[in-house]
Amino acid sequence: MMRKKIFAAVGMLLLVIGLCGVKSYMRQMKIRENEEAQKIEKQKEAAQERKEAMEQRKKQEEEKKQKAKEQQKIIKRQKKIQICIDPGHYSKKNEVYENGKVVYCEGNFTLQVAKELKKILEERYGVIVHLTRTSGNICINGYENLALDSGKISLRGEAAKGMDLFISLHTNANLEHANGVDTNRQPIGITKPIVIVNTVAMESKQALSVANAIGTSLAVSNAKLGISTQEKFHTVSGKDDILNWTDAYNDSVDKEGTVCARRGNNGDYYGVLRGASNVAVPGMIVEHGFHTVPKMRKLAADGTLAKEWAEADAKGIAEGMRLEEE
Repeated sequence: MMRKKIFAAVGMLLLVIGLCGVKSYMRQMKIRENEEAQKIEKQKEAAQERKEAMEQRKKQEEEKKQKAKEQQKIIKRQKKIQICIDPGHYSKKNEVYENGKVVYCEGNFTLQVAKELKKILEERYGVIVHLTRTSGNICINGYENLALDSGKISLRGEAAKGMDLFISLHTNANLEHANGVDTNRQPIGITKPIVIVNTVAMESKQALSVANAIGTSLAVSNAKLGISTQEKFHTVSGKDDILNWTDAYNDSVDKEGTVCARRGNNGDYYGVLRGASNVAVPGMIVEHGFHTVPKMRKLAADGTLAKEWAEADAKGIAEGMRLEEE
C-alpha cells in the first residue's frame, strides 16, 4: 500500500515537472517569436527609412535640375539672342514685268518676308530682331537706297555689329535666257535654296548649322508648294564642304540647293557679307527661290509665300541656334 502511494507521488511529481517544462518551453518560444517579430519590424522600419531617404534624394535631385533649368532661362533672358535681318534691296528694285505691268518686285517682297520672320522670332523664341529697314526705303549713316545697294552696301552688314547673326533675305534670278527659255519663264526645276555664307560664318559651327537648317527647311517648303522638283538640301559639315558659287550652278536645273561661298578681291564678294565680316559677325545671304519662275511669282502675289518662307527661315534659325519656344 505504501509502495503504491510512493509511485503515485512520484508520478505526480514527474507530471508537474513535465508541465513546468512545457510551460517553460512555451515561454521561450513566445519570447523567440516576439524577438523575431521585433526583428522583422525593425527591418521593415529600416527599409522604409531607406525608401524615404531615396525618395528624398530623388526629390532633391529633381529640385536641383529644375533650379538649373530656371537658372538657364534666367541667363537666356539676360542675354537674348540678337539677329540682324536685312530685307534685300529696297522698294521697286528688281521688278519683273508681264504685259507691261509689274507682277513682282524683289525689294518689296523681301520686306514682307522679313516682317513675318521678325514677328515669329520675337513672339515664339524671344529673339531680339533688328531690321535694316522697315519700309520701302533704307537709310544708314546718311546713305539711302541706291548707295546702300551699291557702293555703301557693306553698311548693311555692319549694322549687325555686336549681334549674333546677320541674314540678308533675297529671291534669286538667272542669266538672260538661261536653260534655253525666256529669262522670266524658267521651269520650277531651277528652284533651289542657296545659302551664301561669309568668311566668319565659314569658321562657325553654329552659323553653318543655321545655314544647313534654313536650306533644308526651305527645300521641303518649296517642294510642298510645288515650285521646286527638289525637296532635299545638300548640307555641309565644315568649310571644306562649302561649294564655290558659280553661274552654272546657280542656273542649273534639278539640282539640290546647298551652302555656298563667293570670294572677291577684298574678301567676301557680296558687300553685305563683307560688312558683317568687318564687324566679326557670321552672316549669310538666303536665296529662297527664283522669282524668274512664274508659279513663284503667283504665290508671292496671293500672300501665301511670304508666310511660308518666314516659317521655314524661323524653323531653320531655331534649329541651328537651338532656340526653345517661350
